[in-house]
Amino acid sequence: MYTYEWDSSTGGYVLTPMPLTFSKEPRPVYYKELDILGFDKYWIYDKNDSFPYMWAEANNYFYRGRLVAKTKGGSVYNAPEIEIVEAPEPEGYPLRYVDIPAMINKNKDIMEQLEQETIKKIYNTYISYKKKVDVFYVAFSGGKDSIVALDLVQRALPHNEFKVLFGDTRMEFPDTYSVVEEIKRMCSELKIEFISAKSKMSPLETWSIFGPPGQTMRWCCSVHKTTPQVLALREYTNNPHFKGMAFTGIRGDESASRSEYDDVSEGEKIRGQFSCHPILEWNSAELFNYIYDKKLIMNEAYKKGNSRAGCLVCPMATYKNMFFKEVAYKERVGDCLSTTDFNNIILSTSSKPLSSKKQIKEFMETGGWKARRSGRELKIAKNKCSYTFEKGVFAISITEIKSDWKEWAKTLGKVEYPYPGTVEILFENQKYIGEYQEEENGLRFEFNIETNTKTDINFMSAFKIIMRKTAFCVMCQVCEANCPHGCIHMMDGKVTIDDKCIKCRKCHEVVYGCQLANSMRLPKGEGKVAGINRYGNMGIEYGWLDLYFKYKDDFWTSSDNNLGSKKIEYIDKFLLDSGLGKKEKKGNKYPSLTRFGEIISDIGIDTSLAWAFIAVNWSYSSQFGWWIKNIELNNTYSPEAIYAMLDDSVSETVREHIISAYKNTFISNEILGKDLGFGVCDYEEKRGRTWISVIRFPWANPDERVILYALYKFAEKCGNRKQFTLTELLDNSIERDGISPTQIFGLDREMMEKILNGLTFNYPELIEARFTLGLDSITLKSDVSSEELLNQMF
Repeated sequence: MYTYEWDSSTGGYVLTPMPLTFSKEPRPVYYKELDILGFDKYWIYDKNDSFPYMWAEANNYFYRGRLVAKTKGGSVYNAPEIEIVEAPEPEGYPLRYVDIPAMINKNKDIMEQLEQETIKKIYNTYISYKKKVDVFYVAFSGGKDSIVALDLVQRALPHNEFKVLFGDTRMEFPDTYSVVEEIKRMCSELKIEFISAKSKMSPLETWSIFGPPGQTMRWCCSVHKTTPQVLALREYTNNPHFKGMAFTGIRGDESASRSEYDDVSEGEKIRGQFSCHPILEWNSAELFNYIYDKKLIMNEAYKKGNSRAGCLVCPMATYKNMFFKEVAYKERVGDCLSTTDFNNIILSTSSKPLSSKKQIKEFMETGGWKARRSGRELKIAKNKCSYTFEKGVFAISITEIKSDWKEWAKTLGKVEYPYPGTVEILFENQKYIGEYQEEENGLRFEFNIETNTKTDINFMSAFKIIMRKTAFCVMCQVCEANCPHGCIHMMDGKVTIDDKCIKCRKCHEVVYGCQLANSMRLPKGEGKVAGINRYGNMGIEYGWLDLYFKYKDDFWTSSDNNLGSKKIEYIDKFLLDSGLGKKEKKGNKYPSLTRFGEIISDIGIDTSLAWAFIAVNWSYSSQFGWWIKNIELNNTYSPEAIYAMLDDSVSETVREHIISAYKNTFISNEILGKDLGFGVCDYEEKRGRTWISVIRFPWANPDERVILYALYKFAEKCGNRKQFTLTELLDNSIERDGISPTQIFGLDREMMEKILNGLTFNYPELIEARFTLGLDSITLKSDVSSEELLNQMF
């Protein structure tokens, strides 16, 4: 919330009344971190962790207000490199501790104001929602943020009016469990009820069954965190429909996605529940000042260099943090799991060829397992469900039965079995009759569906989901928690669904219908790179296109065109890939500008609008299309992580070229990379461009004309379907030839509803969207092509 300045006199910082727009998240540095990194080779200091010696902002280390060292790199087995900037003390004198009491005193006035504002926010939230919720609780994790949030809540509210809920993943740092035990004792003394929630399945069991979680496949959060908490609160309140208010330690400075949270939100983490984020606007400088001032317990994990205290082995961890964890937690501590436990599962489940120590080390060093998007990377993955829809016959088979399909069928509608091997399902007021037969270790169904209506499509999609549940269910209880009415029960290895099920199909909204099925699935072409090495190791640089549009078709023969043959070749391919150019006759050496290209030229190649239209077309090409489908929003990717995501059936050189092409494309084109959010790059101009990482963000200010064009393009690719739902557009697991504008530009439901409502008002002859009274429909009302649509708009 407030800016901070380094204070040489205390060795700490001074908060100023100026609002802070961006925090570098300073954190205290203790001797244990210095030892782990190897600073003891350069500096002298006591091995005492009563106080910190200095502060760090990411990889920069500050002592008494001066930058004294930097670290770079680091991985599971290799320590980050140390760069000494200057000596912290003259003549090699020992380091001095930060004068924490003096720092606290200097920040007293500002902190008191911040604390009172936050306490007031908590109390007002409690008063406003007291009649709306059944239980108030602090979502406690054992990290610094939830420790501060808990202390503020207990200062703001009567102790009998809220609980403390600890989501025990059983994958936490050993140090976290020490904190939890201390907090339990404190709660007992203060008469605050403490609740622990954990999955019935152990982490070693789930990791072996689901495979290690990945950056975009974090099944672990649902299975080990959210689901146990929902079920624990249902049991506590004795109410399947309970409404809860969670006071969280979420802060906006922790991530780009969290910075978009509201102070009070509904359903961010748990469906149908409220969340209050009282310290959302706090930065870590204020946070640590508060911890020191109130003498709160500090998780020892922070003293060992860890910037966050979440799960011990997490796909979201940075390479430097992976090293800290490997050094400090390689061996088991009591009943707590170690990094070795999880590393062994990562290696034993991987489908990568890891026959040598060198291959194993390289795989773990690059964190290749973190980039997993499907079951393709797992040797344990099986495709247990297959289906076809040909000539009016919808056929689906599963090769294993893990749960009772007749129970899951209750979620579809009214189900009857008039004859042996026959099932009748009344789905959305339409009856579907199917024949089924048991096969060896499986089932096969056939439904005669002569039409292809929206209801037919919905039925087939829903039936696929219950078959996945039947084939894969391991009683992880995610579906049970997703049911808002408590109709699903998983006990003694069996799934039972109450007859009172209202067919809301919230249990179908689990990703891909089943967490395990999603983790195991083997989608067509997942990770394949065939054809995406389109632009060598150069990519498509903005300056080339700027020059092209200066001359247009005369570009190819212009004397100013001195780009060289390779760059000319890649521009040629790009124009064809993006629809900007076409070759009028077979054998023409170079493409000429299309009508789409002329429109883009008129708009201006230096505008976001032009590049947004280009992105729609380019998404259907191999190289840019791979990026759209594989790079998830708000995740930080290193070049090594992207390398690991590419199909390893091609050579290392090809994969390196592809990565280099992406790097040059996004770094050279800030309109595409930053303004539209396709690739915001962190890089150094050092021996060329050294790519450190890239993040993809949603398009912040989407233009409704681009979205309309993308919808018509999507419809064309999907067989000229003119009617679909927003739910369909948002579901990227559906196999289809069209690419949804929500996937291209990373737009969520709320943003899309605003855009579609605006389009309905501004272009009533072209589109109609309805989202009121439970409706979810999008209808394209014109038969014009996407190309003709652009001609009308420009």
